[in-house]
Amino acid sequence: MRTLKIVGCIVAGLLALLVLLLLSAALFVNPNDFKPRIIAAVKSSTGRDLSLPGDLKLSVFPWIALQLGPTTLGSPPGFGDAPFASLEHASLRVKLLPLLHKQLQIGRIEITGLTLQLTRNAEGRGNWQGGVNAATPASAAVPAERSSEPAQLPDLAGVEIKDSRITYVDTTANKVNFSLGHVTSAMPIPASLSLELDRAGSPPVPISSKFELSFDPDKQTLNLANFVLQVSDARLAGQVAGTRVLDAPTLQGQFKLEPVALRDLMAHLGVTPPLTRDPKALSKFALSGAFKYGQNAARIDGLAIELDESKLQGRAAIDNLDTQQSSFDLSLDRIDLDRYLPPAQPNQKPVPPPPPAAHDSKGGASSESALKTLDSKGTFTISSLKVSGITLTSVKLGLLAKGGVMHLAPISAKLYGGDVAGELTLDSREPVPALKIDETLTSVDLAPLLKDFANSDRLSGHGNVTVNIAARGSDGDAITRSMSGRVAANVTNGAVQGLDLWFEINRATALIQKQDLPAGKSRGRTEFETFKASADLANGVATTKDLAIASQNLQVAGKGTSNLVSKAIDYQVQATILKSAPTGKGAPAGSLAQIPLSITGTMNSPSIRPDLEGMAKARVQQELDKHKDELKQKAVDQLKGLFGR
Repeated sequence: MRTLKIVGCIVAGLLALLVLLLLSAALFVNPNDFKPRIIAAVKSSTGRDLSLPGDLKLSVFPWIALQLGPTTLGSPPGFGDAPFASLEHASLRVKLLPLLHKQLQIGRIEITGLTLQLTRNAEGRGNWQGGVNAATPASAAVPAERSSEPAQLPDLAGVEIKDSRITYVDTTANKVNFSLGHVTSAMPIPASLSLELDRAGSPPVPISSKFELSFDPDKQTLNLANFVLQVSDARLAGQVAGTRVLDAPTLQGQFKLEPVALRDLMAHLGVTPPLTRDPKALSKFALSGAFKYGQNAARIDGLAIELDESKLQGRAAIDNLDTQQSSFDLSLDRIDLDRYLPPAQPNQKPVPPPPPAAHDSKGGASSESALKTLDSKGTFTISSLKVSGITLTSVKLGLLAKGGVMHLAPISAKLYGGDVAGELTLDSREPVPALKIDETLTSVDLAPLLKDFANSDRLSGHGNVTVNIAARGSDGDAITRSMSGRVAANVTNGAVQGLDLWFEINRATALIQKQDLPAGKSRGRTEFETFKASADLANGVATTKDLAIASQNLQVAGKGTSNLVSKAIDYQVQATILKSAPTGKGAPAGSLAQIPLSITGTMNSPSIRPDLEGMAKARVQQELDKHKDELKQKAVDQLKGLFGR
């Protein structure tokens, strides 16, 4: 019993001595006396200047608490005199008694009025880098070995940063408030962040975020649950789970962006929304999916994107983050691309095309460089697509792009009652990109196709069209001017609008027979049973040598040229009347005859007229053919008289 009393007295004495020492430290030790040492230590270890104009306050029981007044930390050498960081007030507390048992219990860290000014120098180095002594080469830094003991997070009551500010170039985060809850290894840590993002020339953008963080440094696991990010009117929610986050991180999770008015969001973010033909375009945008990152790859599965009335679904992946090799399998229900084009400008002067080998202002390659580095493969399907006025359905597209060559094959679609099949290759390995198109249209109703595509009703009927062309150029005009290859069409049971061949044949027949021109007006169309033609393209000019139009009473054969750049046409055709041509009153216009016609003008405004020179030659030839026997006999008689026989 006496021994216990002695031990108790010794313990009590030690505690009293400890309390006395702590009280002495609080009463007689002024932490401000250590400012020069603190400033020198920071300068020695970081090369930065530390300023402590405010008072340092120290308390020791039951917490070892340190409070800082106004404090400024300078930038590394080479970044000028502007400070890197400053704060108005900060406090840090560590519980004393657990510390005596080698247990670290940290109270709530509070920082008020923190200002960070981030910048880079001419070499691209940031002023937040260079935390080691400038005299120590980076190569001399030896990475610390990981302890074999289980890692534990310190017991931290929380972190609170209030009324702070962060700037970088022309972007500033104002009103930064960050809160981190109780940090332990066992429980999720609640956190929140709010700020206003202010960019030069743009309105401030409010940003806020809340989440729960769990991190186990021993198991190297990370969980980010109940994550919510609010940027202006956009709300993104999701969760993230990670393994081996310190050695070889693998992350996976889900995300969902609630529907947002995209045009309004762009305006709030200081981005000028594009002008579109449909002012209601870009009114809705939503996004969701599941992601996975790890082993030098990233992918999104279950991707769902809504843009206005269009819905895109599928998967996309970057299979190699080093080479940017990617793959995809996407399907779109419907989209009208014409809605998103700029509004048509009347009497707008064409913009001159850039030179073929154009480069940007920084000396890099032009837009073709993106294709040169593209390494991707995948499939894309669209249930309904409208582009350039044309409506296609059941569109299927395969893509393979590698080494500067993009190959679209197979390409298939339903088009106005018919089918489209083919392939397209774009080769950008040379300074001027090369284009090759092989397409076949089968049983297509041409009337609605041309109406939608070119607002033209020049040709109707059902037909087949084959296109095999090659071209070079960086814009539409250059491609048109360089086109070469072959195009062929075979159309049945249709009509050519704007050309009334019967009317012109009647006029030509009247001229031949020296009769009055027929009364009545042109019907403005020529019906046919078959229409066949092919064209060889060279330098944007299509040359046709086998134009053939046939109906019950008429056959037309011809040849000529079409300039795809200027739209000028020049054709000479021969109309052959098989039986009788109908007149305005239904009477026959003549017997079997051949009438030459000339078609000139433009594709949009053709002009047809009798070929008077051809008619004259034909008339002379007819007279020669009519009297050739008589002329032959006269010639023989003259020769006999000449030689006396």
